[in-house]
Amino acid sequence: GGKVRILTDQGEIACAQTATQQQVAQMAEALCEHALYARAEEQRQGFVTLRGGHRMGLCGRVTCERDGLVLREIGSLCLRIAHEVKGCGADTARMLRGGGALIAGPPGSGKTTLLRDIVRILSDEGTAVGLCDERGEIAACVEGVPQLDVGARTHVLDGCGKASGLRWLLRAMCPGLLAMDELYGSDECLAVREAAACGVPVLTTLHAATGREVCLRTGIEDLLAEGIFEQVIFVRERRVTCVLPAAEVLKQGCCGQ
Repeated sequence: GGKVRILTDQGEIACAQTATQQQVAQMAEALCEHALYARAEEQRQGFVTLRGGHRMGLCGRVTCERDGLVLREIGSLCLRIAHEVKGCGADTARMLRGGGALIAGPPGSGKTTLLRDIVRILSDEGTAVGLCDERGEIAACVEGVPQLDVGARTHVLDGCGKASGLRWLLRAMCPGLLAMDELYGSDECLAVREAAACGVPVLTTLHAATGREVCLRTGIEDLLAEGIFEQVIFVRERRVTCVLPAAEVLKQGCCGQ
């Protein structure tokens, strides 16, 4: 049979019965509003984002083709339910010094929820924020309009690659802060560096649980050493565990902590 997992901020919801492979495939298609196979590019990343900002991870039989891996038969899916927690970023927002910052933590630790609330708070307080929401998980736009509260002065670029999106927002929207989810790869690090050279800090999340893991990610150690990211906010189990200056994180990375 197939497998279905549903993850919420309160934990995992147990399914009452085991689904068949056909039922899992039908569920995935219905959740994508019957456009699953029109979203092949998203599937190559292993998941698609649903209306409302929810994420559906997919597994099954794949084939390797010219454009990359293609999912042919769906055997299991994992639903991560998006949610707002207004006020969860209030203390952290007050600790930011105006420079760039990383929100680091393991998958499912609440990084995106914290990022969204910090963006909302800073935006409502008067900062013009350019938000690159590549997968629609932060603002959950429908026809370009955010369905989740990201603040009164936040301009959202939905569905655009993060490196290109940061450059677009920097050129077009005169932001005082740029924000995005899941910093990854050398091109995105270069876009962050370009923003900093223009005097615009970047707030982003990173999959990393320790200072050592932060420094092992491609390009991040250099961004910390150059002062482009001034602070790292560590999150675990949906709460902030500590906020460290870049120098301390670099020290942890050198010591293997």
